[in-house]
Amino acid sequence: MYYKLFIVLWCCAIALVPVSSMASTFNQAISVYAGYIPSLGGNLYSYEQENTFGSATGIDGINKLQTGFSTSTINRLLGATAGATFKIVMYDFFTARIGANYFKSVWGGKGKTVYNDGADRLLECSYSFDGFDIPVTVGIIIPFYKDMKITFSCGIAYAWGRYKNKFESDAPLTYKGQFKGVAYPLVINTEGEYFINEKVAVSTSLSYYRGTTNVIKDSKQGDGNTDYAPIDFSGYRFLLGISYYFKPI
Repeated sequence: MYYKLFIVLWCCAIALVPVSSMASTFNQAISVYAGYIPSLGGNLYSYEQENTFGSATGIDGINKLQTGFSTSTINRLLGATAGATFKIVMYDFFTARIGANYFKSVWGGKGKTVYNDGADRLLECSYSFDGFDIPVTVGIIIPFYKDMKITFSCGIAYAWGRYKNKFESDAPLTYKGQFKGVAYPLVINTEGEYFINEKVAVSTSLSYYRGTTNVIKDSKQGDGNTDYAPIDFSGYRFLLGISYYFKPI
């Protein structure tokens, strides 16, 4: 399925070659950017959440209300991300890119709920997620006038992530989990650039990642329990940045 995206992009790019015959052959640029990731890590499912706390859909299903208990909503994680990308522009219409990004959860993932182990009990939950990825993409550039460009690209990324969870109840009971793993998610990116001069552009972009690790064994030791969970890198990223081109456009 993924190879079809590459074929479509490159067929469109090849069709633009005659138009670019008078353009400079190559240019390079460096971009830096930052943004946010809604629903970082997906629903943060793990085996213990289903087996012990009755939530087969992770963070989505663990929120419960019960009369006599002071609960608070556990929201999906909101992540912050920052990174840099090196871009090669060929014939004004082709592009190849390699980047490096860091991401970390900054909001959500904490609250109180209720579970039943024969009696209703208050459960305090916390989740966190951080990691980095190195995307490599190719694509096409559609220029608008002299000072605007829209780029469509796709490829794959090397992604490493670390997901942590913690559950504490008044049973007393404590579960702590930590999961580290690597995946190679699909990356699709759309970027718009506006040039404020011949070498500098401001940009906004939307990226979509799709990929998940295999189920990973809990690496947290000392709590007497072993959990299992996948690490999900899927989701959207909304970014703002600035680019510097080595040659004038």
